Amino acid sequence: MKAVRLNEFGGLDVLKIEEVAEPNLRPHQVMIKVDSAGVNYADILRRGGNYPGPDLPSSMGLEAAGTVAEVGSEVNGISVGQKVMAMGPGGQAEYMAVNGNFVFPYPDSLDPVEAGGMPIVFLTSYHLLKTRGQLQPGHTVLIQAGASGVGTVAIQLAKAWGAKVIATASTQDKLDLCRSLGADVTINYTETDFEEAVKEETGGAGVELVLESVGGPVLEKSVRCVASYGRLVSYGNASQTPANLAASDITGANRTVIGFSIGRSPQGSLDHKGAMAELFPMIADGKVKLIVDQVLPMSEVAKAHQHLSNRGTRGKVILTP
Repeated sequence: MKAVRLNEFGGLDVLKIEEVAEPNLRPHQVMIKVDSAGVNYADILRRGGNYPGPDLPSSMGLEAAGTVAEVGSEVNGISVGQKVMAMGPGGQAEYMAVNGNFVFPYPDSLDPVEAGGMPIVFLTSYHLLKTRGQLQPGHTVLIQAGASGVGTVAIQLAKAWGAKVIATASTQDKLDLCRSLGADVTINYTETDFEEAVKEETGGAGVELVLESVGGPVLEKSVRCVASYGRLVSYGNASQTPANLAASDITGANRTVIGFSIGRSPQGSLDHKGAMAELFPMIADGKVKLIVDQVLPMSEVAKAHQHLSNRGTRGKVILTP
């Protein structure tokens, strides 16, 4: 089978399309013939050696969707021929073998290409807002990078769950997208000090929840946007820049700073099956949808990486075999 392979860390040139053997199916796994696979910022970090993964050489990708080709002996509730989406390594290939706990049969109404870009952004958004962020109706949430894959889904979910949403982005086009998805307030962080804008919008009180994935100075300023006894959930460091968090900014207002990584959460610590059971009806009812930026053939994976690295994305980039 063909797969996007990483033999060494480096620039775009280290991404290779290679012919490799189909993965060996283990008893707890499901074999999927891939229809589509999502591209995430974690893939860019992985290519550069800044994100954990299997020993090299290895196949790229963290999610996919397709048809079940084989089911391991220890897996229940999944059948050969089902259309499923899955979260796990090696998705950017013609076949992937993934832990059955991270495989989700999806409704017929879903587009099989879009399905490959859904697991990570939908589950990450769900757990950021509900599991870790403890969002409640009436809360105000600040969503940094609102036009990103996670950002576009988080805006929609937060609105569906009764929150007021403040979203940031770098261009008017991205701000318009955030507004179209339900954001109540949008801030161009390249032109406006978002910390001051949030304080003005909230009468100086701050917001109950911040979702932050940029790191560095953005994280430092985001902490100061949190209301007393509110929460900030940090789920990435896209800038690859250290942050210096002042203890007084955390303890002085009784703020909570929480770290979250869906890929590095201990197995069983997050109820992914329950989350998807709640999300699929919302998708079917049109309350939340995937925003697709580009669909590219797997042979153009380097173009996808370049696009994400340039912060050009509006939603999700998806590859097809």
